[in-house]
Amino acid sequence: MRTLPLTLVCAALLGLSNTAIAQTKSQNESAIRGVVAAFAKSWNEPGMPGFGDLFTEDADFVVITGKWLKGRSEIVSYHKDLLADYYKGSRLVPEQVWVRFVHPDVAVAHVAWNASYTEDGKPQKRTALMTLTVTKQEGSWKIATAHNTLTGGPGSMGD
Repeated sequence: MRTLPLTLVCAALLGLSNTAIAQTKSQNESAIRGVVAAFAKSWNEPGMPGFGDLFTEDADFVVITGKWLKGRSEIVSYHKDLLADYYKGSRLVPEQVWVRFVHPDVAVAHVAWNASYTEDGKPQKRTALMTLTVTKQEGSWKIATAHNTLTGGPGSMGD
């Protein structure tokens, strides 16, 4: 008879534990989606405020042309130059975000984007699928790696 109350207590604790784990996962997923939203927000604002804060110091980023950027400062510098010239006035919109945890402090996020911009006075639109590896460091999620693949629009394989 004593094992029944103990079994009920263990089951209740396990249920609470699973609930806490699910809540933490949900909070972390929301935070990762927040990183994606902050990426787009920074892209869409002149000077890209806060862009560098989204990355780890030693982050890697492979852009749609295949150029491999190494380190936060190179990533920020490249993108600021890109937005000052080719993509000036562009608008980046995340369409869908999928998050998969590979460890409680490491996740892979796939982001379907679209970017609207003007080239030679004509409106253009490109789509891309970006894969991010995000890591939790000191309570904040940061992009450790990014690989952006052009999926549609000028320069894509479909054109």
